[in-house]
Amino acid sequence: MTPLVPVNVDITTSMVAVVTVLTALVIGLGTLARPSRATVTWGAAFGLGMLGAYLWLAGQQMTETRALLAAASALLLCFEPLVWIGLRMHFGRRARWWVVILFLVIAPTLLVTTADNPWYLPSFHLVFLGSAVFGGLVAYELLRDRPAARDIVLPLALASCGLVVVAVVSTVSALLSGGAAVGAQLSALRGMNAVGTVVVSTCAAFTLVLMVRVESKKSDVRDFMERARRRLRKAEAQNDFPWSVLDIRLDDPADLREASTGSAFAAIVDRFHQDIQEALPASADADRVEDGRAIVVIRGGDESVRHHLREILTRISVIDRETTTGIRSSASIGWATASVVGFDFDLLVATAEQAAGRARAAGGDQWKRADAADLARVVTPVD
Repeated sequence: MTPLVPVNVDITTSMVAVVTVLTALVIGLGTLARPSRATVTWGAAFGLGMLGAYLWLAGQQMTETRALLAAASALLLCFEPLVWIGLRMHFGRRARWWVVILFLVIAPTLLVTTADNPWYLPSFHLVFLGSAVFGGLVAYELLRDRPAARDIVLPLALASCGLVVVAVVSTVSALLSGGAAVGAQLSALRGMNAVGTVVVSTCAAFTLVLMVRVESKKSDVRDFMERARRRLRKAEAQNDFPWSVLDIRLDDPADLREASTGSAFAAIVDRFHQDIQEALPASADADRVEDGRAIVVIRGGDESVRHHLREILTRISVIDRETTTGIRSSASIGWATASVVGFDFDLLVATAEQAAGRARAAGGDQWKRADAADLARVVTPVD
């Protein structure tokens, strides 16, 4: 019987485990959940990285095959170019595929063909620098437009900048050493490649998945607004005036967050939106534009809308006995009608926002109907 070869649990084994989990995460929550050219490309980047990690593990656990380790290193260094081109597509910019394809062809070919001769170390430095250039481009794409979700893009941007620093420092160090201790340099580079793969792939997974999720949420809000505009334009064409927009805001969300744990606050917010949905008729269209805010488009006479407003406030203010928070919440509602404001959706939302502000200033847990003064403040804002 052939004896079993023991598997050493070292940085390489840890890298394989981490990259495998991250690949499943990105493909499951990104590529399959929100399929697009960008998410498919990111899934391919992680798949290629996972293949490289397994080849590296195989090359080290068996007899140390230089060609296998060279191919693994090349595949791991091809990660940043694919992430970069995916970002270009995600942001709607021109995808320069020829640059990426050129790198994907040259990097493995160069490292594999030089694996058994003295040119391997300079070739590795060259490919490492090329990958670092793409790392710099990744950081540039993430930060070029000063994104509002800076906390989401920052992990990958910082990790990519770190890759640039490490590549430049290692190349300068190799030049200053004059080619001495080639084996030690190569061992250090491979160790940095393994650690860098874990760091960059982890940051990339969280940044890319969160970017896709946030963009999906924004897309849902845009779809709701466009649907509301179409409904109101149709109502205007038919002189159908009993239409209203409600701006429903959770009172004192900052205080509620401080008075409860993160999970408890999330439960309060979820229940807030659930209460709104349950209190509205099936014909109403409501959207969760923020955690503590909902916009509702509803058709009905004044008495009908008042009934739903009272129902919403009552439901929100009742303490849920099934939860452990025991915190009473309330809401302020602004009510703008087409008969006063007109059928312009954006104007209705802005006017309802003014009325909601008055309701909150009056102590909350109530609704205010928008009047001509609210409309005037929107049309002619005070400097």
